[in-house]
Amino acid sequence: MSRYARLTTCSWGPGKVEGDPVEGNLRQAREMIDRAALDRPDIICLSETFAHRHLDKPEALDRAQPIPGPITDRLGEAAREHGCYLTANLYEELGGRVCNSAALLDRAGEVVGVYRKVHPIPEEIDDGISPGTETPVFETDFGRVGMAICWDLHFLDVLFGLREREVQLILWPSMYQGGFQLRMWAYLAGAYVVSAWPGEICEIIDMNAYPLAATNYGYPVASADVNFDRKVFLRCTARDKWEAIRKKYGTGIDLELMHAQGTFTVASKMDNVSAADIGREFGLDERNEYYAMCLHQRDEALNREE
Repeated sequence: MSRYARLTTCSWGPGKVEGDPVEGNLRQAREMIDRAALDRPDIICLSETFAHRHLDKPEALDRAQPIPGPITDRLGEAAREHGCYLTANLYEELGGRVCNSAALLDRAGEVVGVYRKVHPIPEEIDDGISPGTETPVFETDFGRVGMAICWDLHFLDVLFGLREREVQLILWPSMYQGGFQLRMWAYLAGAYVVSAWPGEICEIIDMNAYPLAATNYGYPVASADVNFDRKVFLRCTARDKWEAIRKKYGTGIDLELMHAQGTFTVASKMDNVSAADIGREFGLDERNEYYAMCLHQRDEALNREE
C-alpha cells in the first residue's frame, strides 16, 4: 500500500560565532531546522558532527555527550515542534569511549536509535574516536531507515550490512559531497539515499540511481516526495509479465523499466494492494533476493565439486 514521505536535506554547517561553540552550533541548527521545516518534511538530514564544530579535537572529544543527552534533547524539541524525524550528529560519550555518531530522532523528539561511524578516518582513530561495529536499521512510520557517515561511503561492508537488513532509506551525514558513489549505494541497496554536508550540493537519490532533488548555490534546502511501497525486481525473468501487470493495475502503480541495469521497479499507489502483493501475484523475483539465491547456488555447486 502506498506510503509517501517527504525527504529533506540541508547543505549547511554552523558558522563560527561568539561565545560557546556548542551553544552556537545548536542555536544555528535550530534555525536551519526551522527553515527546512517550511517544506513540511517527514525527515531532515543534517551534516556530520555539526554539534561539535569549531572546537579543537581534544576539547570536542572532552565535550562528547551521551545519547540521549542534552544535545539530543535540544534537537528533539525541534523534531517535536515540527512533527518530523531528524538526525542529531555529534561526538557521543559511550562508556568511556567516544564515537562519531548520528542519532535518529522521531516526531516526538525521542531517540529511535543510534548509528556509530564504522570507518572513522585514520586521523579520527589517532585522536581517540572508537569505530562502530554495527549497521542498524530503524523502523519509522513510513519505512526502514539506516545511516552511514562520511568515510563509510568507501566501504561496502556498511552498504551490504544495511542491505541485508532491508533498508529503504539511507541517510548520509558527511563532510564531503560523495558524488557518483551515492548513486552506486542507492542502486546496490535498492534504497533512497539522502546526503547532507556543509558544501553547496546535497542530494536526494532515487533507488534507481538518479537524482530526485539537490541543493544548489542559491538555496540550502531541497526536498523530494517518495513512495516507500516500492520494490526492485529482476527484468530477465519478468519480460512477459509487464503488459499483464499494466493491464490489471493501470494508474494504480508506477512501473519503471531500467533496461541497461536489467531491473524494474513497481510502486503501489493503491490503498489495498502493495508492491510485494503484486510481486507475489505475478511471480516476480526481487532483485536482491535473486542475487542472494545465485550466490547460494554457486556455493552449493562448488561444495559438490570438492
